[in-house]
Amino acid sequence: MNRLTNKGKIVFGILGIFIIALITITLIFIFTPKDKESKELSKYKSNVIEIMKEKNLYNKINEKEYSKTIEIMLEQNEFKEKYLEDYYKIEYINDNSFPKNINNLLNKDYTPTEINYINNNLKEDISILLNMKHIDILKFKDITNFDIKNLERYLNYSKENSKYDMKTVVTYVNIGLDLEGYSKYESYTKSEAENDLTIIVNKYHKLPEDFEPSDLVNLENTNYKLREEAASAFKKLTEDGIKNNVIFYPFSAYRSYDTQNGLYTNYKNRDGEKEADTYSARPGFSEHQLGLAVDVRSSNLPSNLTTEDYKWMLDNSYKFGFIIRYPKGKQHITQFIEEPWHIRYLGVELATKVHDSGLTYDEYYDLYIEKR
Repeated sequence: MNRLTNKGKIVFGILGIFIIALITITLIFIFTPKDKESKELSKYKSNVIEIMKEKNLYNKINEKEYSKTIEIMLEQNEFKEKYLEDYYKIEYINDNSFPKNINNLLNKDYTPTEINYINNNLKEDISILLNMKHIDILKFKDITNFDIKNLERYLNYSKENSKYDMKTVVTYVNIGLDLEGYSKYESYTKSEAENDLTIIVNKYHKLPEDFEPSDLVNLENTNYKLREEAASAFKKLTEDGIKNNVIFYPFSAYRSYDTQNGLYTNYKNRDGEKEADTYSARPGFSEHQLGLAVDVRSSNLPSNLTTEDYKWMLDNSYKFGFIIRYPKGKQHITQFIEEPWHIRYLGVELATKVHDSGLTYDEYYDLYIEKR
């Protein structure tokens, strides 16, 4: 009888413990926030949660997924409730000016998609956009030579030249075609002119007055000079022409700054500056000073190529590293009248790329060589 009583006590004791445990677990479940809500709350900093509560945004924000952008906007006291949905779509970037910048952009009616593009690609020059009215910035996103520093020039040039698509506008403005020739230009150092065979010389890029290539050599059987590499290539080009019954001779090659100055002055005095600028480069702006340009003439002409010889030169000179620098129909880009006789040495690889592109060297240089 006593044994049964003891067993009963044990059973009742275990049952009591079980009941107490069950009640405890139930109470914990009842008074503990749901898992999803708990997880969501745990992602925000405690001070940010307090700010949410102060602004009566606690439930409104936490019913959605965590947003680093919203956390920062709240923490930096930049949060604007009217932009709540936009904040969720804006990717956070670690930048001290991020909160103010995105509010300023939103105030200018930029969309989250536009803002993400700006933050990821134009962050260093965002002040340019902040000082302008809203523009459709995404129309530039696939234009590889887009330079935001020229943005206002692009927009102005596009208004004045609506026939051009935006990619063309960007390239033409980068070249400088929205400006009067010689009005604004970059100047090369002697080292740059000496060591880079690919540099572009035009009305917007100037050579030093005292620059003279160090490796000038005479072209075979003439007193005309080119840089050694270009002279060697020109000999091969000439020999190939002879094989194909295309006979041509040089009639101008390297010219010093002073020689170019004398030529240009004579032309200007004869025809006026405006006219002279269409066919003669001002001193310092001539490719001839580079020692990489040569003017050629057909054997039966004093200073030009026949139509047949020009076509052969256009189709074959690149194989030896030369391009027609001022081709027909491109005066609006090169800023010089067509000069079928003027060829420029670039090296076989680059000359082939320029030829195959169908672009002038001004365009090709801006699209594929210019460093930004």
